[in-house]
Amino acid sequence: RRARIRTMRVASSWSAPFHERALAPRLDRASLVGATRRPRARHRRVVTWRASFEPSSGSVGDAFVPATWRDLNIDWGRRHLQVLFVDADHGVLARSAEGVCARVAMWSGAGHVVFPESAGLDVGTRTASSQAFDADGAMRLLTRLAPVCDHPRYAARAPYALTDADAAAADLVITLGGVATERAANASAPSASNVIDLLQFSSFAQRAEIDGTGVAAILQRSLALEVVAPELLVNDNDDDAFSVLTSPVEAWGLADENDVLYEGAEAETAFQASLRLARARVVVGVVGLITFLLLTAPIEEVERRTKR
Repeated sequence: RRARIRTMRVASSWSAPFHERALAPRLDRASLVGATRRPRARHRRVVTWRASFEPSSGSVGDAFVPATWRDLNIDWGRRHLQVLFVDADHGVLARSAEGVCARVAMWSGAGHVVFPESAGLDVGTRTASSQAFDADGAMRLLTRLAPVCDHPRYAARAPYALTDADAAAADLVITLGGVATERAANASAPSASNVIDLLQFSSFAQRAEIDGTGVAAILQRSLALEVVAPELLVNDNDDDAFSVLTSPVEAWGLADENDVLYEGAEAETAFQASLRLARARVVVGVVGLITFLLLTAPIEEVERRTKR
């Protein structure tokens, strides 16, 4: 016994405590992730949505394959998820997705599980600290976000550019805009563990939830009736309208306000129609995202409040 104790003392003189040795391989002080998780190699598999997009001047080996929900490798070790919504310019799409995600998560009881943020790929050369406050731009954003976001902070905040460190610290980087935006996000943030388009989660949204006829367990009925239900009535065939909202597309978003095909009132009408459709797609995608996370999360994370 004395020999064993002497051996343990000698070993303790050069070895670290157990909790430090357990965390040692997970520490990465050069990254924002810190001790929360270990960076994993990304493995893409061609699954449900089989589509590859080759660059105009690249080779076949550089073909880009959009990610699907089956490709995700979500780490629940932090007992919550940091979700980063990214669009081209940190405009209506990313800000509305952040606001809707916070709103839907709180309503569905997942507010302690999902923490959303938003950013843009190209927000200009000026930094947020040196950028002057644009009152007209903020009011324009507030008007466009009002049907889905219930707080003016989403419109008043200065545009923020996506960085590789931000993407490395996020559990999910969700792009809005289609394949081109997803590919640009992968190029701008190679350290991101999960990059996927928001519409990939639309298939998890139930019809009764998004059209306001269900029990409203995930989505508030007022939000469903004001934003999503009118878009389902645009086409004569409800099934076609539902598939338009819930199917992944190569490119989606807002119409160009300076489109040469339209002039005057026609241009404004086309832009407002694209704005309503984009907001409905964002709501449907976020509802599918929250439903997916509640279905795949460990049961102790979903019911942590009830158990406590």
